[in-house]
Amino acid sequence: MNIAYFRKTQKSVEEAVAALKDGLSKRGIAVVGERRFPSGSVLIQFLDEKKTEKILKEDRMLIGLVPMSALVETRDGAVSVGAVNPELLTGTEHYEALGETIDDLAKGLRTLVNEAAGVGEPKVEKIKLYSTATCPYCRMEKEYLEKNKVKFDLVMVDADRQAAADMIRKSGQNGVPQTEVIFDDGDSEMIVGFDRERINQRLGISA
Repeated sequence: MNIAYFRKTQKSVEEAVAALKDGLSKRGIAVVGERRFPSGSVLIQFLDEKKTEKILKEDRMLIGLVPMSALVETRDGAVSVGAVNPELLTGTEHYEALGETIDDLAKGLRTLVNEAAGVGEPKVEKIKLYSTATCPYCRMEKEYLEKNKVKFDLVMVDADRQAAADMIRKSGQNGVPQTEVIFDDGDSEMIVGFDRERINQRLGISA
């Protein structure tokens, strides 16, 4: 999964920063810090007090994964707005207890970033399923996607070294299956493992 969620915007950096702060304020999320870098990027530190306290009561060691940062930057001539992805917390042993809190945070911050950027939810343009011939979970996901009439490109990484290297570069993981969801704005997201819940969410499959 992506560590952060970013969207490109037609707004200026200052307009995007103002929209981001306004969105946080409307949600009752406090801005606790702001840092402007010489490059022109602006880092916003924020705190959703109730949700953060709930996460830390479950396990204080999760403090490093609590979403508290947003960034507005100019890269390659385009302004982007992004925030830390709360779904990082789904990889912890506490997901069962914190699932609703994490899902609320993830949906809220994705919506916040979209609003600040002045764009809608990204549309899926293409899907790649990275697989091997001997992986049972790969077969399960392939059958699941076919059952739900999802079009995808099957990439056999055990037969294609370059594809395997590309997959690892994009996700930092070498296990399969991995699903690359490519959006209409050119960005993409890697889903590691047959994560049915996230696949359903990203591809609009009804559970």
